[in-house]
Amino acid sequence: MAVVGLDMGNFSSYIGVARAGGVEIIANEYSDRLTPTYVTFDKSTRSVGQASKAMEVTNAKNTINNFKRLIGRRYQDSYVQQEKDFNAYSIVEGNNGSVNIEVDYLNERKRFTPEQISGIMFTKLRQITDTELKTKAIDCVIGVPCYFTDAERRAMLDASQIAGWNCLRLLNETTAVALGYGIYKADLPEPADKPRLVAFVDMGYTSLQASVVAFNKGKLKMVATACDPSLGGRDFDTIIMDAMREDYQKRYKVDSYSTAKAKLRLRAECEKAKKLMSSNTQPIPIGLECFIDEKDVNGKMSRADFEELAKPILERVRHTLESLLKEAKLTVDDIECVEIVGGSTRVPAIRQIVEDVFLKKPMTTMNADESVARGCTLMCAILSPTFKVKEFKIEDCQPYPITLSWQGGVNEDNEVEVFSRWNVIPSTKMLSFYKREPLTVEARYSYPNDIPFSESRIGQYTIENIQPQPDGTPSKIKVKVRLNRNGIFDVTQASLIETIEEPNAPDAPAETMETVTSGAQTVDNGEDQSAPTVTEPMEESAAPANAAGSGDAQQDEKEKDEEGKPKAATAATPKKKKKEIDLPITPRVPGATKKELERLIEQELEMISQDKKEKERSDAKNAVEEYVYEMRGKVDGGDYEKFSDEKIRQKLLSDLQITEDWLYDDGMNQEKNVYVDRLKNLKSLGEPIRTRYHEAENRSHHMQEFMKSIQRVDEALQVYYTKSSDKYSHIDQNDIEKANKILTEKQTWYDQTANRFNALKTHEDPTILCSQIKQERDSLERECWAILNKAKPKVELPKEDASKQQANNQQQQQQQQAPPQQQPPPASGNQNPQSTEPQSSMEVD
Repeated sequence: MAVVGLDMGNFSSYIGVARAGGVEIIANEYSDRLTPTYVTFDKSTRSVGQASKAMEVTNAKNTINNFKRLIGRRYQDSYVQQEKDFNAYSIVEGNNGSVNIEVDYLNERKRFTPEQISGIMFTKLRQITDTELKTKAIDCVIGVPCYFTDAERRAMLDASQIAGWNCLRLLNETTAVALGYGIYKADLPEPADKPRLVAFVDMGYTSLQASVVAFNKGKLKMVATACDPSLGGRDFDTIIMDAMREDYQKRYKVDSYSTAKAKLRLRAECEKAKKLMSSNTQPIPIGLECFIDEKDVNGKMSRADFEELAKPILERVRHTLESLLKEAKLTVDDIECVEIVGGSTRVPAIRQIVEDVFLKKPMTTMNADESVARGCTLMCAILSPTFKVKEFKIEDCQPYPITLSWQGGVNEDNEVEVFSRWNVIPSTKMLSFYKREPLTVEARYSYPNDIPFSESRIGQYTIENIQPQPDGTPSKIKVKVRLNRNGIFDVTQASLIETIEEPNAPDAPAETMETVTSGAQTVDNGEDQSAPTVTEPMEESAAPANAAGSGDAQQDEKEKDEEGKPKAATAATPKKKKKEIDLPITPRVPGATKKELERLIEQELEMISQDKKEKERSDAKNAVEEYVYEMRGKVDGGDYEKFSDEKIRQKLLSDLQITEDWLYDDGMNQEKNVYVDRLKNLKSLGEPIRTRYHEAENRSHHMQEFMKSIQRVDEALQVYYTKSSDKYSHIDQNDIEKANKILTEKQTWYDQTANRFNALKTHEDPTILCSQIKQERDSLERECWAILNKAKPKVELPKEDASKQQANNQQQQQQQQAPPQQQPPPASGNQNPQSTEPQSSMEVD
C-alpha cells in the first residue's frame, strides 16, 4: 500500500511518498517535482498542472488558479470578493449563496464549485502518483492551513473524495513542518526535561503562518500559532505591478490592466523581477515586447525601491510574528531557534524582519518548498499499518474556541464554551441535559472577529425522540461532542438515560440511590433544566483538565452523607436501574450531502472518461497527420521513391494531399474511428512501399550473416575430413555426413535466394523476406552445431589407478573436515603469554 502526503498549495503542489527508507518528492510527467495548481477548461478537454500553466495567458478566462482560497466559502465573503478582482476567470454566485466558477467547456457555459476544481487537481495528483508508483494510490494525508475553519476542512475532505482519495487525516501545515523537523532530530531533550521551543515561519504565495512548537524526545506539542491569511508572495508581485503600471502610463500612455492578457504578462514579468531582486542589489529591468498596441515597454526597479514600496506589507509580517510571541506567552529568549520555509521567505526583507523580531538569524535547514509534503507523508506513514515508523507523539491544537448554545429558559444560561483556545486535538467531551422534548444545539466559534471566515456558525444538531420519564420528570440526555483529528467539530452521540424502578426483595441488600443535585439544591422535577453538565473526556487524554460549564451548570454525583460516604437505602426502597437509549441526531452542517457527493464523484468520472476519449481521438488525428507528412517526404524524392511503382506512387501522393486538406477543414473534429479508417486506407498503399524499403535495407546484412554461418560450419567439417586436428575425431561418421548434408541444402538455398534477389526489381515485392533468411540461418546453426559440439566420452581409468584415485579423494575430504589446529599467538611485549584467543573487539551502535 502506498503512503502518500499531498501539499496542494495555491500556486504549486507537491507529492511525497514513503519508500526506500525515507520520504521522496516524486516528479510529474515533465520530470518536475513541482506541479502548478492550475486547471484549464477547453472546448473538448481539461488541462491540469504544467499544461494548464502554459495556457494561462492564451486562455485566461478558462484557466483557474487560487481556487483553494474559495473552497468552503460563501459568495459574499470578503475573501471571495478579493479573488474576483485578482483573477481573470469568472466567479459568480451559485445556489444558496455558494461560490461558482463559470467556464467554457464542451462548447457550453458550465459552472463548477471550488470543491470540484480542487477535486480535479487531486485527480491529477493521483494520476501522477499512480504512474510513478505503478500501483493504485488510495490513502493519503493532506496539508491544510492552520487557519482553516470547520467549513473549509469539510470542503477539503469532499474534494479529496471526489478524486477517489481516502484522506486519513487533514494535517495543519504548521504541524506538518514541525513533524518534518522534529522526527529526524536526535538531540531533543528527554520527556521529563524542559522542552526545546522552536519557531517556524511559513510564508507562501498567498498566506503567512507562524508557530511555536515544543519538542521533546519522541514528541512535539503545538504551543501557539499566528497567521495572516491574505499576505503572501503575490502581494509583493502586485506592488511591483502597480509601480510598473504607473510608470508605463506616464512614459508610454498604456494601461497595463486594460486587458486580462496584458495584466497576466506583466504579472509573470514582475514575478521574475522579484526573484532576481532577492539575489541582486542592482536595478532589475522589467520589459515586454509588443505589450499593448504593438508597443515595447521597459522599466526598472531596485531592491531598495521595492522594499520602500513594500513597507506596509512588511509591517504586517512583523505584527504577525509579534502576535505569535504574545499568544504563546513567551519571550525571544525562550525561543531556541527559528526555521523559515515557504517560497516568499527568500525575500531578504522578510528574513531581516524575522531576525529583528526573534533576535536570531533564521535557519534554512529545511526545504523551503517541500517541507509540508514531507511532513504529511511522515504522518501518513505513522497512520499506516504497513510502515514501521519511529514512535513520535503529535499534540496539535485548535486555534479558535468553540461555543455550544441551545434553547433555554429565561433565567438560565443557554451556552457553554466546550473547547477553549489552543485546545488539544483530537478531544472529546460529554454534556448532560435535562429535557422533555427534542433538543437543538448550535455550535459556533466564540469570537467571530478572530476567524478569517464570514460565518461563525459551525453547524446545528437536532437530537430527536426525547421523551420525559414515566413520572413526567425531564429525562437526562448525555451528548458527546468531539473535535476530531481533522480539526472538525461534530456531535457524535446522544443517549437518553431511562430510570426504571424495581421493587426490592425484603432480604435484599441495601442499594445506593442516585440523585441529581445542582450546587446545594435538588433539581426541581417539574421544570426542564437545560444547562448541561460538562464532564471530562472519555476517549482522549488530551482534553483540558477542567472544563466546567456555565454558572448553574449541573454535575452528576452520588448523594453523600456528612462523613462523605454514600447514603444507604433501606431494604424497602425500590431499586433504580438506569438504561441508555441511543437517540438519532440530525446535523445541519456545511458541505455536500452524501447524495450530492455521489453526483459530484460521478461527474468527475465522466470528465475523466471524456479526457481519455479526447486523448485517444487526438492521438488518432495526430497519427494521420504524422503519416501524411512522413510518407510524402519519403515517397516524393525521398528514400521510398525507387521502391514504388509510378502509378501507385502518384495515387498515394494524391491521397496524401486530399487527406491533408481534409484534416484542416472537415476533419478538424472527427471521431476516433474516422481517423483510424483514414489511416488504414493510406497504409494500404504506403506500407508495401515502406516494407520493400526496409527489406532492401536489411537484406544485405542477413545474407552476409548467413554466409558467415555456412563458412564456419564448412571449416569445421574440413577439419574433420583433413584430420588436421582431433577436435572432432570423437564424432561418428554418420553424424558428420548428416551435418554435411544439411550444409549442402542450406548452401543451395542460399545460392537460389541470391539469384532471385539479383533479378528482383526495387518496386517489386520480394518473395523471400529477411525473417525467412534469419530463420534458415538459425536452423543451420542449431542443427549442425548440435552435432559438431558433442562432448567427448569420458575415459575410464584401470581398476588399480581408480582405487588409488578414490583413496586420495577420501584423504583430501578428511583433511578438509578436520578442525584447524590452533596456532599460538605471536610473541608480543603487551600480550598475555597464557592467552590463546585473538585480542579483538567490536563496537555496536
